[in-house]
Amino acid sequence: MKTKAPLLLPLAVSAVSALFATPSFAQADSRVMLEEVVVTARRREESLQDTPVAVSALGSDMLDNMGISDIEDVETLAPSLQFSQTNYKAPAIFIRGVGQRSGNPVLDPGVGMYLNGIYVPRSDAQLLDAVDVASIQVLRGPQGTLFGKNNVGGAILVDSKKPFTDGYEFGVKLGAGSYGQQNVKLDANLPISDDLAVRVAFNSKRSDGSIDNTAANNALFDQDRMALSSRLIWYVNDDVEVDLFGFLSRIDERGSPYNCAFQNNGAILTSGVYRGAEDMSLEEACDASSAQAKDFEVSLNPEDSVYAIDNHMIALTLRAPVSDWLDIESITSYAMQDNIYIGGDSDGTGIRAVAVGPAAGYQVLNGSDKTVGDAKREQFSQEIKFNGSAWDERLNYTFGLFYAEESLDNALDGTEVGDNGLVAIKPEGAVGIDIPISALAVLPVQANMVNIADYENTTKAAFAQGTLNLAENWQLTLGVRYTEEERASVHVQGTPDYGEYASRLNAQIGSDLAILAPVFHLGDGIYSPVSRAQYLAYDAPEVPLIFGPKLRGDTDFEEWTPSLTLNYLAGDELLESLNLDSLMVYATVSRGFKSGGLDVRTTQTESEIKQFEPEQVLNKEIGFKLDAFDRRLRFNVAAYQMDYTDLQVALYEVGATDTEVVQFTGNAGEAVVDGFELELTALLGPFTINANAGYTDGDFLEYNLGTNTDDGFAIVDRSGEAFPQVPQNVRGLNIQYDWDSPIGLIVPQLQYYYSDEIFIGTDYLSGNYASSTVSQYELYNARVRWEINEQIGLGAYVNNIKDEPYFVGGIAVTSVIGVANRVPGTPRELGVEFSYRFQ
Repeated sequence: MKTKAPLLLPLAVSAVSALFATPSFAQADSRVMLEEVVVTARRREESLQDTPVAVSALGSDMLDNMGISDIEDVETLAPSLQFSQTNYKAPAIFIRGVGQRSGNPVLDPGVGMYLNGIYVPRSDAQLLDAVDVASIQVLRGPQGTLFGKNNVGGAILVDSKKPFTDGYEFGVKLGAGSYGQQNVKLDANLPISDDLAVRVAFNSKRSDGSIDNTAANNALFDQDRMALSSRLIWYVNDDVEVDLFGFLSRIDERGSPYNCAFQNNGAILTSGVYRGAEDMSLEEACDASSAQAKDFEVSLNPEDSVYAIDNHMIALTLRAPVSDWLDIESITSYAMQDNIYIGGDSDGTGIRAVAVGPAAGYQVLNGSDKTVGDAKREQFSQEIKFNGSAWDERLNYTFGLFYAEESLDNALDGTEVGDNGLVAIKPEGAVGIDIPISALAVLPVQANMVNIADYENTTKAAFAQGTLNLAENWQLTLGVRYTEEERASVHVQGTPDYGEYASRLNAQIGSDLAILAPVFHLGDGIYSPVSRAQYLAYDAPEVPLIFGPKLRGDTDFEEWTPSLTLNYLAGDELLESLNLDSLMVYATVSRGFKSGGLDVRTTQTESEIKQFEPEQVLNKEIGFKLDAFDRRLRFNVAAYQMDYTDLQVALYEVGATDTEVVQFTGNAGEAVVDGFELELTALLGPFTINANAGYTDGDFLEYNLGTNTDDGFAIVDRSGEAFPQVPQNVRGLNIQYDWDSPIGLIVPQLQYYYSDEIFIGTDYLSGNYASSTVSQYELYNARVRWEINEQIGLGAYVNNIKDEPYFVGGIAVTSVIGVANRVPGTPRELGVEFSYRFQ
């Protein structure tokens, strides 16, 4: 059962009560006040507490002190942010219930990722590993005006450290821990002259993996990644900067672990007889996988669970004044990803039942004469932005132009069912196929497929936003963005040459005493019955493919996305009467837009390119930000309602044949998301407390999609489903104690995180099964840091202190595969860290 919003109220009430308690705690010692935090949520530097945007800002010191080195771990520090694990290891990012869990390249992410102001269109790169991080900002709610792409859920801004010319700096951080964890981070600031400096950083992460895979001699959640980043700045004069940034990274790991839960024995693949499975059914294999969860174990085929990708980026930024009242910034970037080999074991068991993704596509292509070049993704972007002011700085404004081209060449997606595509159906599973079969026979089935696609995406936009000081304490911000999106794609689908495959099976007659009878194709990838012994005796041949004609499509979209914000900055008289140091209250109405596109849809009668429509959101939000007790307490709150139209969803269904698995993209109609967020930071004597909480309640108002069902193609009402991949309640708490001991500063920390249950269903049957929802969980972590002096530090940590099994996400494909795959969390981990910094 879901945890209701009132469980969040004690945290909110206690925080508010602190504002009106006696201020004695603020005078417990002479510790400094909370630092002013500078953010760029409105594309110019502003104080966090004066910015009318729901934003969490995390500096490099805070990230280091809390041991955050993976981008996914940021979710414990920012409310309403989730990095959901779905089909592949690359996380799907959600903010306020909105994101995109599919890695399908036809879809833009719902949350934008920006690195030094550069839009990163695909979520495969682990950006936090790739750069020398100065800060991370999490902007919640649609960012439809100022950013390079319209992001309906929000945006994450990652900025690297800028070089400086007034001194050298060298840093090293070494870590070791459970499961063979070995981390190395090196960074250096190198002044070349009085006006030129460069900063370089190297990161390496290695681990054996913490989730044992009993089907292979390995473990999952392993790490094998390296990254090199560099940033050079030339201060041409006091006003002009030339900023050159680049990074390279390599990830070569195993995929996500899954524990399978059996669901639907009516799915045709659940009645399969799988070769090499030691006569184990998919249901039995799923039950065995479920039992492994308590021991942090899984059973997956190692060749189907892979995650490898190379990332490259170079960017040139120019900053200069145009006049005394106008500055210009130009950002030119090129990014490329290659060596892409990603796959998922979609049945979540040691049986070779279903594998999907690019890796499966390469396996399917092995039986074809067709050659395909390596997959490669490229993006070029150019943004020109102007910041200025007028009327004695009563008006501050930003305007500019944005252009981006993205090409994805040889994007491969495949589905491999069974051993090299060969599986068999038992008599009880063949009831709806209308083929007579004896109790001693099985039906061989061939169900492989592959899709090869090229994509061309172009974005053009013009944007403007201005903030006017209406009166002494009131500000009005108006913004608008005009966006044009063009989408073009070419798809080639490969399906088995069923007749030739029968010939390859028949060529084995006589090679084994059990292989006696010829087989012939009956239709829909199904062959004539053979004895069970003959089926198991086959050496599964490579699958010949027939490629259909190229499916071409192009479309375009355009949209205006305005925003309006009214905010009030409290004056000295009001602040004094409320015993506050600062107070800002704001109200926002804004629109967001995410481009539509084209996807291949296979119905019962045909395969064709189908258009899905843009996703639209109307966001209404109110909030306040305040500091109190000589800036030793900071409390920020936002409440919102977002109305979605044509929400884009990725779904799975049975394809044009009884054996085909199809993923497609559609529009879910209408949805509404209500919620609130709070963040609290307090200095209480030697204690520092950071707390956050988020409540997200998403409801589908209209969710009618045409889908292939057991009774043929039909419109299915799914408006009663839960919002996928998003917990209703999340809470995070970090308590830190600073002990200035005789041997240096010793800082112990206790961290707590809670996540509500998560719905992981994908198709029209998923909502009928309890296993399509993973349970709530809570984590306790502890750290201690010893700063021996200003240069040397030692640390130790333990994560998941309770060592209790839990699930962090997953994916349920109920109608086709008949299972739900849950991604387990990591067991207890211990580690130590050493850091040294010289300046």
